[in-house]
Amino acid sequence: MPVEAQHVLEPGIVAFILFLGVWINRRRAFVKDEGDWGIEQESKFKDRKFFGYRIKSRNTARWRRTWVSRTLYRFPFLIEVWYWLLVYWTYQIGRAITAVTLQEGTVAAARLHALQLIHFEQRLGLFIEPSIQQFFLTKPAAIAVINKLYSFIHIPGTISFLAWLYYYAPTAVYESRRRTLAACNLVAFVIFTTWPCMPPRLLPGSDGFGFVDTVHVMHNSSVWTTNRFSNQLAAMPSLHFGYSFVVGITFLTTPVRSGPARALNAPLSQAKVRDLRATLLRAFFVGFGILYPSTILLAILATANHFVLDAIVGFFVVLVGFKINTILLNLLPLEDTFMYFIRAHKPEPAREGEDYYTPLEAEGYCYTA
Repeated sequence: MPVEAQHVLEPGIVAFILFLGVWINRRRAFVKDEGDWGIEQESKFKDRKFFGYRIKSRNTARWRRTWVSRTLYRFPFLIEVWYWLLVYWTYQIGRAITAVTLQEGTVAAARLHALQLIHFEQRLGLFIEPSIQQFFLTKPAAIAVINKLYSFIHIPGTISFLAWLYYYAPTAVYESRRRTLAACNLVAFVIFTTWPCMPPRLLPGSDGFGFVDTVHVMHNSSVWTTNRFSNQLAAMPSLHFGYSFVVGITFLTTPVRSGPARALNAPLSQAKVRDLRATLLRAFFVGFGILYPSTILLAILATANHFVLDAIVGFFVVLVGFKINTILLNLLPLEDTFMYFIRAHKPEPAREGEDYYTPLEAEGYCYTA
C-alpha cells in the first residue's frame, strides 16, 4: 500500500471506529425540549474531593440546556472520545519530547539495558525470543499475519474495546477500566523515560543475537510508529501486552447480561434458547479473554519488538494502574472548570440497574416513551 494512502487509511479507520462508538452508544427517542435554554438558577459551586480534601468546584448544571450539553446528552460517548484523545495525545507528546531530545548517551544506555535484560532472562531460563522469531521466519505467511497484528490491532482494538465496554458493562466497570489504561500510560512513561530500553529488533548484529526487524523489513509498519516523534527506545514496559491484558481480564470477568425482565415469563423453549445464547456468549468471552492477550504476547516476541520481561513488567504496570486509577478522579475539578468555560454540562451516566436509554428526568430533558 502506498505510504500516502496508509497515512489516510489508518487514521480514517480510527475515526470510523470512534464514530461507530458514538452512534451505537447514543441515547434513543430524543425529543426537542421546548423549555427555556437559558442559564438556570443553580448553585455556582459544588463539593468535590481533591486528594482527600473537600473543595469547591464549578457547578455546570446551570448550562445543561445549552446545545453543547444537549448534544453530549444525546451522544454521551463523545465525552469518552474526548478523554481518549486527551490521554492518547498527552502520552504521545510526552514520548515525542523524549524522542527528539535523545542524546547519544541515551542510545548507549538503552542498548546496555537491553543486554542486561537478555542476561537476566538467560539466568531465569526465559530467553526464548530468538527461538520464537526463528520459528516464524521459516513461515512467511504466518510472520506476515503476525506483523500486521502487531502494527494495526493495538489502537483500533483498544478503541473498539472501549466502545463495546461502554455499551455492555456497568458504568463503574467501564470507568475503572478506562482510568486503568490512562494510569498505565502514566506509569509506563515514567519507566521508559528514566530507564530507556532498546527493543530486540534494534540491537546491532555484532551483539550476536540475530534479531530481525520484521515489521519494517517487510513493510508492515504503522503510521503511528514510523515518524520521527516516535520513541524507539521505549520497549520497557510493553503496553501492547498491558492493554491486551486489560482487555482479556475484562472479558474473562464480565458477566453475561440477562435478557429483559419479560423474558422470565417466556415459554420453556424460549428460555432454553436464551440460556443457550448466554452459554455460548460466556464461552466466547472466556475464549477471547485468553486468546487476545496470548496472541499479542506472541506478536510482540515474534516481531522482536519486546522481551519477555517487557511483557511481565507490562503486566505489573496494569496491576499498579488498576490500584491507583482512582487518583485520576482528582482531575474532576479541572474538568468542571473546562466544562464551565465552554458553557457545557457533562450528563450523568445511567444509574446501576437502569436501562441505559431510560429517560433521566433529573437532567431536565424530554423524551418519548
